[in-house]
Amino acid sequence: MEFSDIRHTLYATFGSIIIMFILTKLMGNKQISQLTLFDYINGITIGSIAAEMAVSDEVQDLWQPAIAMTIYALTGLLFSILTMKSMRCRRFIAGKPLLLIEHGKLYPRNLKTAKLDINDLFIRARSAGYFDITKIDYAIFESNGSISFMPMAKDAPLTPSDLNYDKESDKLNVNLIMDGVIMEDNLKHVGKEEKWLQKKLREQGYSTAEQIFLAVIDKDDNLTLFPQSDVKNEKLYFD
Repeated sequence: MEFSDIRHTLYATFGSIIIMFILTKLMGNKQISQLTLFDYINGITIGSIAAEMAVSDEVQDLWQPAIAMTIYALTGLLFSILTMKSMRCRRFIAGKPLLLIEHGKLYPRNLKTAKLDINDLFIRARSAGYFDITKIDYAIFESNGSISFMPMAKDAPLTPSDLNYDKESDKLNVNLIMDGVIMEDNLKHVGKEEKWLQKKLREQGYSTAEQIFLAVIDKDDNLTLFPQSDVKNEKLYFD
């Protein structure tokens, strides 16, 4: 191998690393558990193209993989923007959560939809510290493939039984507004009307739902609002 070949390989390798780093920063930092299936496949594809770029024979061969990597990255970025801006796109691209268990009732059909069998559920439950499935109040299959568990109220940490008093079963908080959009089905689910919601918004100083990024109601009908904001908090508390 000649020195020019070694130099070309070094340039191509460092070039692919730089391009991959820039594209990664462009697409945003996510943990593996946060990746959608498309994000995961997209990342593998970009890495594969970067590897081909590193071992390319000619200088002119560097442009094609660089362009392909950029297209894949921009496509991933576009999908991320669509999922942030549109709830329909978010549900289509990333999927939506599924109830596997609600108030101790198991939903086999939802397990099938999630491509899980009962043993998968048992394994996930044990990994989360639940060795008795009858003590799980809620199990929710999240869009990223993870499962969130909520224990029965009487078996939660510092249980009411330890304090010798009965406690009502907890209920999940319900999102009434997401990204400025009123969740009409959720509003009906909690027995409220849009007029009630608009009144609550005005009481807290907001005129329209578009001003709200997230609105959450708890079991006691307490409404918590998180307004839209363009403020970027760059304070570092963890360095």
